[in-house]
Amino acid sequence: MGIRKTTKSPYYYAEYRDISGIRRCVSLQTKNMRVARMKYDEIIRRRNAIKEKIHIHITWQTFKDKLFYFMSVERSQCTINHMELAIRYFEEVKKPRFLQDVTPELLQKYKQHLIKKGCSNSHINGLVQRMKIAMHLGEKWQLIHKQEWSVVTRLKAPRGRVVFHTPEEIDKILAACPDEKWRIIVLLGADAGLRRGEIMQLKWEDVDFQNNQLYIAPNKTEYFRYVPMTEALSKALQRAKIAAQNKFVITLGPTRNTGTLTTMYRRMVQKANVPSFMHKLRHTFASQLVQNGVELYMVSKLLGHRSIKMTEIYAHLAPAHLQNAVIKLPKHTEPTSQVKPTLHIESKTVCGPNKACLRLTSDFSEFVKK
Repeated sequence: MGIRKTTKSPYYYAEYRDISGIRRCVSLQTKNMRVARMKYDEIIRRRNAIKEKIHIHITWQTFKDKLFYFMSVERSQCTINHMELAIRYFEEVKKPRFLQDVTPELLQKYKQHLIKKGCSNSHINGLVQRMKIAMHLGEKWQLIHKQEWSVVTRLKAPRGRVVFHTPEEIDKILAACPDEKWRIIVLLGADAGLRRGEIMQLKWEDVDFQNNQLYIAPNKTEYFRYVPMTEALSKALQRAKIAAQNKFVITLGPTRNTGTLTTMYRRMVQKANVPSFMHKLRHTFASQLVQNGVELYMVSKLLGHRSIKMTEIYAHLAPAHLQNAVIKLPKHTEPTSQVKPTLHIESKTVCGPNKACLRLTSDFSEFVKK
């Protein structure tokens, strides 16, 4: 494929395959090879543009149905709830008729709408990112042509402050637990570092009493992990195992929704008069490990982080541990006595007109009259 000449014509010809795969040969109507090459490149460019163009006009509602059906199979309910929130806010700006109506310019207006709405920068970044994910899926399914979504940039958002409970606060929360089930929930967060979804999805088959550890199946990440159990957590699970009637360790009703767990936990800690939220228990687990000298790499594995960079938010909690590491450096010997070096001092006589001559030493320490 390319350009060529024939013996029957002085003009150059272009050979290529069209979007249907059929071989074509057309005259370029020029005898100049450079011009022929330019015309051939233009033909190929137009062919590719037609080939990549999507002619399907899919409605916005049809795309949403396809999106949420896909997410119901591939994603957790928490992720679906976040996507529903992002789309609901997006439709406040404009409810598009077709999927092609969603453009980076419209997404930029969406971001400005969220700013006027009073959302925090980190919340806005999360909502905009979910809309980008939805549109990338539309491109992957070839329902819309590719667009430059990177022009919609992220807002500057400082990383949140790490807050955690003291052992005394954990004891108060445990004392306020109405039953053994809630005591296990608190211990799974504070003594094992489990996320809300991991707590709700933990099954009795994942509790290994023989090796004293929990098997945490992939939930937010694609990696599983094993977490050792503390004595308090192990005893609480053993007591609950006797009367267990469900394959799940925690049962709060017919629906396994993390939102229900969050709401009920918030009401419980209000009675204990301890400011808390579910993820604060996980922060407590990581913070206590770091403060007790556990390396960040080990903490990262116990938390199930994909990268140790995610665990570095707890690094500032171990100043004493870092100080001990510096103290272990080899010590250097110091001189027993400080001996001042002996300097050879020379002197010379400096005389000025009509003035007494002065003897000036080489160390400029004094002037001596002669």
